[in-house]
Amino acid sequence: MNMPYANALLAWRAEMDSNLKAPYSWLSLAGLFWLDPGSNLIGSGEDCPIRLPERFPERAGEFVVADDVVSFRANGNTVFNFNDTGRVSSEKILSPDISGTPDYLFLEDIRLGYIVRDGKPAIRIWDPQNPRREGFESRKWFEINPKLRIEATVNIYADPKKVMVDDIVGFKHEASMDANLAFEYEGNNFTLDAEKMESGAYYIIFKDNTAIGATYPSGRYMVTEIADDNKVVIDFNRAYNPPCAFTDFATCPLPRPENILPYNIEAGEKYEMKT
Repeated sequence: MNMPYANALLAWRAEMDSNLKAPYSWLSLAGLFWLDPGSNLIGSGEDCPIRLPERFPERAGEFVVADDVVSFRANGNTVFNFNDTGRVSSEKILSPDISGTPDYLFLEDIRLGYIVRDGKPAIRIWDPQNPRREGFESRKWFEINPKLRIEATVNIYADPKKVMVDDIVGFKHEASMDANLAFEYEGNNFTLDAEKMESGAYYIIFKDNTAIGATYPSGRYMVTEIADDNKVVIDFNRAYNPPCAFTDFATCPLPRPENILPYNIEAGEKYEMKT
């Protein structure tokens, strides 16, 4: 095996583990709460639709939904910080994740963010003390298989192909596929639709037959190497699980039918069912 390649791959896998163990990672997600019009109370009390861990006040504040605007008001006795600007002293209008510049609220070590999916607003909560994060050891991987580092032909669409992508919670969103990547493996020809990234690499959501028992059932994600003209290397050893493999509070997009491969791709990240 090419040792520089293997070492680089192992270093990337170690970095993936490190990112997953970070304080505000997918493993630290502790809740996803869909907002109703009007007032949505937040706190540890049973009457609060947005629940905080028991170590926090029963009533900590409220999120208010009016038209397409979500704002936050803190309980006067509870100290929330807004981004890095200090304590929330008045009502704050929040920017969602889809804006590209999302706002965050902090209550001690808890982080809260406003997200929008299919036009519906929600609050996502990160808790670094989440037992799932504290008990996480490492991702699980197949042995490195150099044969599954494959050169593909990039067939760029004349115009980006507009598609609707389902997500794991049942919503849909529009995406643009920039090309299909055509490759051969063990005498079979395959194509995968992909989105081009600013780096020149391609982003792929796919699924294969290992999803029955060995890999995440809803599919895996992957970023190719940087394309060179109409050629690109797809390295299935870098296929990784989506956030939904680690938390119930993510809204992962699913592979489209054309990206479901009728073959076992025994490379990349494995999956063990949560108990």
